[in-house]
Amino acid sequence: MKHGQEQYEFPCAVIRGNEKTLLSRTDLIRVIESKQFQSAIGILAEFGYGDGKELESPREFENLLRQEQRRVKELVFSILPEKESLAMLLYPADYHNVKALLKAEFLGIDPSPYLTEAGTVTAEKMSQMIKERNYMFLSLPMKYAVQEAVDLFSKGRDPQEIDIVLDRACYKDMLEAAAETEDDFLIGYVRLLIDILNLTTFVRLRQMGKGWTFFQKVFLVGGTIDERVFTSGYEEPYQQFADRLAPYGMREILADGGAVVKETGKYTLLEKLCDDKKIQYLRDAKYVTAGLEPLLAFYGAKESEIKNLRMVLTGKISGTSEEIMKERLRETYV
Repeated sequence: MKHGQEQYEFPCAVIRGNEKTLLSRTDLIRVIESKQFQSAIGILAEFGYGDGKELESPREFENLLRQEQRRVKELVFSILPEKESLAMLLYPADYHNVKALLKAEFLGIDPSPYLTEAGTVTAEKMSQMIKERNYMFLSLPMKYAVQEAVDLFSKGRDPQEIDIVLDRACYKDMLEAAAETEDDFLIGYVRLLIDILNLTTFVRLRQMGKGWTFFQKVFLVGGTIDERVFTSGYEEPYQQFADRLAPYGMREILADGGAVVKETGKYTLLEKLCDDKKIQYLRDAKYVTAGLEPLLAFYGAKESEIKNLRMVLTGKISGTSEEIMKERLRETYV
């Protein structure tokens, strides 16, 4: 149920204050151009990432990113009038853990390295539920999806079936939860996520030589772009098909990103343009004084920021040129 604006006045004031910790493109370029890795860590400390002390190893930067991700999650969900109103943003992490646990079980390997604490359920609790097949605390869509995935794998022994079933359930679950909030901005954001996943899947399957019948099998329902838009132009060149996406504001993503994929086989630009589309959508929240929108936007902005930092810091360790890192930067919220 949608809350009144007055209930969001304090949460939004808190978020507006925290928006000052978001990095702009200029700030990210400072990180890229810092001559020493530790200098980059010092810059991030200005924005709340750790205390600026020297890391034992450059690879330790991942801990800083996880700590900030955890802080933002705790902040946003602690000030929400109802935690359930944005809980669906954490569902992909829950479903990721379920996939990792089932695959590890079937393959006889340790799932620990593949689990995340970014979901609504701790990795330990999810591990216990899956191991014991006790789905009492799972949502109904997740419960039924787990049962279906286990059944399908037992028949065909194909791990891909696990991904297909759980991905479909995840975004159905997300969209239903968003609809319950009656918040058009949140519903629109989830539908955008579905459109982007369908678009990237469309490109990846075509590059793999998979036919449109397989695309139909993995297509996620609930976005703004109908399945028929994809299947009716499945064999068209990317530049031609991109015109079909113009009404949805996604022509450039396929026209430019698809061209690079076709020419080089690299998805870097396609993924960057998809991430930029999310930020462009979230920026509309800047004009909302009180409501769910600023909290959603801040959470999404931090996710994008952390992705940018992971790319930059990994690039600095591996010796990627500053020019390439700047080209790969996603748009920022501020």
